[in-house]
Amino acid sequence: KINRKILVVGIDGFRSDAMQESVTPFMYSLTQHSNAYYNLTHNTEGITYSGPNWSSMLTGVHMDKHNVTDNSFDGRNYDNYPSFFYYIEQASKNINTASIVNWTPINYYTLSNQADLVPLESMNDAEVFEYAKNILEDKNNVNPDILFLQFDELDGSGHSYGFHSLVPEYTNTANILDSYAQELFNIIENRRANGEDWLYFIISDHGGEGTSHSDASDPNINQTIFFAQHPELPFKASCCYVSSQVDLAPTILDFIGISSS
Repeated sequence: KINRKILVVGIDGFRSDAMQESVTPFMYSLTQHSNAYYNLTHNTEGITYSGPNWSSMLTGVHMDKHNVTDNSFDGRNYDNYPSFFYYIEQASKNINTASIVNWTPINYYTLSNQADLVPLESMNDAEVFEYAKNILEDKNNVNPDILFLQFDELDGSGHSYGFHSLVPEYTNTANILDSYAQELFNIIENRRANGEDWLYFIISDHGGEGTSHSDASDPNINQTIFFAQHPELPFKASCCYVSSQVDLAPTILDFIGISSS
């Protein structure tokens, strides 16, 4: 298991009803796969800011433990509840880990000392994509085994124009990110064909309503998307399980055979 590999495609601010065949054809195609789990009612944290939700994804615990309740990250308790990268690095220094993000607080506050490659400089989504593509295609010496990505411009489109499937600026951005997700998936498929064992995720931190995502009681905000795909693994949750942010980290650690205890 220790030789297994992970790609997480994180997309900030994905409202679930924007996941349509006409907008995100690749993600839609994943919903038709028998070897994929997907949930369009994936539960966010009770506070629908980015900080608490990315923290819950990365640590596998709710915000009452990691203590991140807003985007300042004040009071964070990562010493007691570190990210899944920490446990991977503790288990083996031979696993190459990387986090490439648009929204730099993730790397600065959550992951700065917990992965091998954690760029702190600001990048736009296209730059995150090109960076990820290059390292997955072995165009440098990184060769990641565990790669976490975060794209932020869908959230920006929502704040500027509206989080809605009828807002062209929002859906155009979702369509671009869908094409990024597909191209990265195709690279993973090529690596699988060469004998590598990859588990692929797409996840988001929250949805949106109007130009905001502050109303945590709104299902368009407190529910978002989650996909997990592997060519052979049966997903036991496929029938009746509703995923939440804290499911990502333990699923990753279980897949590669590492305990967080």
